[in-house]
Amino acid sequence: MKSNINLWSFILSLFCIPVFFIVKSSANFISGFSKNIGTHPLNIVLGFTLLTFVLGVIGLKDAKEWKARARSLFTIIFTIGFSGILIVIIFFGSLLS
Repeated sequence: MKSNINLWSFILSLFCIPVFFIVKSSANFISGFSKNIGTHPLNIVLGFTLLTFVLGVIGLKDAKEWKARARSLFTIIFTIGFSGILIVIIFFGSLLS
């Protein structure tokens, strides 16, 4: 199970990019989602990315092989960078709206 957390966190980190582009590509999706749910979809993508970061840290704890460690380190570095980008976009987007 522990190596599965590592693998799933890696897969989820790769899944964050298409979700980001799907959310950003459709203005109708953003306005409809914001009206129905009450939050911007990028906030949900940010939460999903932070959840993936936590899973990557948990997966790193039990990684024994170098491939598993590299996968977890990639997940952690990628999600930190992607979360930073999302935070900047959300922050400046809220300032300008």
